[in-house]
Amino acid sequence: MESSVGLEFGAIFVSIFFFGLGSVSDLKKREVDDRVWMAYAGVGGALTVARLLIDSSMLLLVLSSIGVSVLFSFVLFYFGMFGGADAKAIMCLGLTLPLNPVSYEPMLGYVHPFFPVNVVLLGFVFSASVAVWYGIVNLFSYRKEGSSMFAGVQERNSWRRLLMMLTGYRTTLDKLQSTFYLYPLEEIVSDEAGTRRSIKLFFDAEADRDQMVSRFIESFRNAGFSGKVWVTPGLPMLVFILVGLLVALVVGDPIFSLVVTLAAR
Repeated sequence: MESSVGLEFGAIFVSIFFFGLGSVSDLKKREVDDRVWMAYAGVGGALTVARLLIDSSMLLLVLSSIGVSVLFSFVLFYFGMFGGADAKAIMCLGLTLPLNPVSYEPMLGYVHPFFPVNVVLLGFVFSASVAVWYGIVNLFSYRKEGSSMFAGVQERNSWRRLLMMLTGYRTTLDKLQSTFYLYPLEEIVSDEAGTRRSIKLFFDAEADRDQMVSRFIESFRNAGFSGKVWVTPGLPMLVFILVGLLVALVVGDPIFSLVVTLAAR
């Protein structure tokens, strides 16, 4: 039993280490060397196999969690909500810590057994803090400038404007081109009504950023537009998932605990 506990703490340490390594690279370059995930998968998978050799009673749950982690990652990657590094990180976490730790009790405990799902959901919750920050900053700008802060963008839908204010900010074309993690939050549209600037709220996380920016700037200038443009940052999602991992290990399962508590009322 002591061997199993030691292996579990080893899996926790390994996960924190590799997520920390990936997060630093994600912050600096918005990409992570595949060798990081190959090493993580190898070490983490070996630790899980060793734990199962000691106690195989959870084999079915472990295999189910690994399957869910892989499927979850592929779905999020397919719909552009995850980058390749994010998806690989969750697959590795599924191999290393497929189930909730049993060697200690976190503050809130756990509601369901699949640990990686809890971590991913917490990561998305913490990434929403960026939207709160942009919303506050843009609200102050709106109070100061009014509708002129949307100058040049032909969008009257209030909800889409609100989403723009929660996901980005205005900057110069030079700043957009030189900052490796910025993407245009606009697109140039030409139809029967003419050529206009329109809000573009979604883009593929794996899209070639340089090509996207170059095409937008070329279209923007060719259409005769000028001034600042709306941009959105490519978030270092691994950083938020790392925070989610740490919270899950210390606090437990706050999201599902809240859902269960509300459902019980």
